[in-house]
Amino acid sequence: MAMPKFESVAEYDAHCTVEGRAALGVIRSLTAQLVKDPEERLSYGIPTLFVGGKRIVHMAAWAEHLALYPVPPSPPDDPGLVSNLEPYVKGKGTLHFPYAAGLPTAVLERVLRAHLIRAGQWPA
Repeated sequence: MAMPKFESVAEYDAHCTVEGRAALGVIRSLTAQLVKDPEERLSYGIPTLFVGGKRIVHMAAWAEHLALYPVPPSPPDDPGLVSNLEPYVKGKGTLHFPYAAGLPTAVLERVLRAHLIRAGQWPA
């Protein structure tokens, strides 16, 4: 089923389930703890976080799971990240975190940190 087109992040959020909005809130909160002044806007039709003008991560709240795109490479100081993400990898470059299993915030923080490193935005 195709995702509707949204004009804003607020419109996207309004379309999400309660679980989806909560999951997006977790990502937003973790990002705000890691960096100062993250920016969020739609890119490819889904909420996307930017820091310093650089795209950090795309996020989508689906009916049953939170999806993050892309899968980050393991940073030098966290070489086990990619192998730790294997249970969450679905398809090429996508991470799925089922709401029913609870969101693994420590893993999500590592993912966000790896994306910040990849984008040259760490330490912030």
